[in-house]
Amino acid sequence: MRGVARSFWAVVAVVLVVEAFLAVLAIRSVDGDLTCWVAGLQDKLYLRTNCGSQVALVGFRSWVPALAILLICAATVVAGLATLISQYVRTRLALRHLGASLAPSPLLSEIESQLGIDVRLCGDERVFCCCAGLLFPKVVLSRGMLELLDASELTAVLAHEAAHVRRRDPSRALAVRCASNALFYLPLTRYLSQKALVASELGADAAAATVAGRPALVRALLDVLGRVRPGLGTVTEMASLDALDSRIEALRTESLPRTRPRVVIQVASALVIAVLILLGAWLPPRAPHVVHEPVHPVVHVDHGTGVAAVTPGAA
Repeated sequence: MRGVARSFWAVVAVVLVVEAFLAVLAIRSVDGDLTCWVAGLQDKLYLRTNCGSQVALVGFRSWVPALAILLICAATVVAGLATLISQYVRTRLALRHLGASLAPSPLLSEIESQLGIDVRLCGDERVFCCCAGLLFPKVVLSRGMLELLDASELTAVLAHEAAHVRRRDPSRALAVRCASNALFYLPLTRYLSQKALVASELGADAAAATVAGRPALVRALLDVLGRVRPGLGTVTEMASLDALDSRIEALRTESLPRTRPRVVIQVASALVIAVLILLGAWLPPRAPHVVHEPVHPVVHVDHGTGVAAVTPGAA
C-alpha cells in the first residue's frame, strides 16, 4: 500500500532536522555562552551578566538562551531514552507472562509453511496475535485466538503479522514512539508518529488481504471486538483497535487515507520552531579567534657614538 514507508520516513526527516538544529545550538551554547554564564555566577553578577551586545527586539544577548537551549536538549534526550527503556522493559515483561509455549496444531503448521514464518503458540486464553522482537521479530499467537478464528481468518491474521515481520515493524514502532516523546514540545511529531503507526497497520492489512482476501481479514478484525487482550507495549498487534474505521475503509478503497494535521497542530508547531530560531538568533556571535604572534624587539645602532637602542617592534 502506497504511503506506508513515506509516513515512517517523514517522522525520521522531521526528527533529524530538529535534532541537528538543536545540536548546533547546543554546541554554540557550550562553546561560548555557558562559559560566560559560569563566570558570571562566580563573580556573583547573576542576572546582570551579559555575554554580548545590544540586539533589536530581544535586548542584550545573554546566557539565558544558552541555558534554555541546553535544557530543551536535555529534556529531549531524557524523554527519548526513558521511552526506549520503558517500552522495551514493558514488552519483555508482557511477553514473559503470556504462558507456556504449546505445540502447533496441524492447521497452524500448514499456514506457517504457506506463509514461510515461525509462530509461537502460547497457552493464553486472551485473544491476540502480535509481532514482537526488535532485530529478529517473531509472531506470537494465543490459544484464545486460534480457537476463535476459522482457517481463512487465521490465515489473514498470520499474513498480517508476516508483513510486520518482513518490514521489522516493531523496531519502527519503537522508533516513532521514542521520537514522539522526545520531541514532546513539537505537536507535528506526535501527529506524524501516530500516522506512521496507523500506516504500518494499513500496509500489513493490504498484504494480508492479498493472501487471504479482504472479507476474511475484515471478519477477523470484527471477531476480536470486545475481546480481552493484554497490553503488549511496543509490539505490533493485529487485534489493535486503533483507527479500526480507517483500516476497514482502506481495505475497501485499497488506498491509504489522506489526512492533514489540524490547523492548531500546524500553528503550534510553527510557533515552537519560531521560538527555537529566535533562541538561536539571541545567542551571542562567536568571538573571533585572534592569533597573537610574538613581537621581536628592533635594535638601532648609532654609528657615530656606537650606542645601541632597543625599541619594541613588529613581528
